[in-house]
Amino acid sequence: MQEKVCPLCNALQAVTEICPNCGENMVDGGGINDYVGPYSPYMDSLHMPLQNEGYCLHLLFCPACKYDTLMAFALITV
Repeated sequence: MQEKVCPLCNALQAVTEICPNCGENMVDGGGINDYVGPYSPYMDSLHMPLQNEGYCLHLLFCPACKYDTLMAFALITV
């Protein structure tokens, strides 16, 4: 059985986004489900935002200027 997983959560892809404010590399702050509640990483993906639509939301931030944003990453089949 094939499973869909987030490439960032599973270290299959690196963040390549550039900060729109200062041009530095953005850093992955983790999946948004890590910020929802203490048991959210263990919840069924149907209860997490966008995961049932094939995406995983991540918080990206710039360590240089402190800019942050949410970005949706498409789940991949493994």
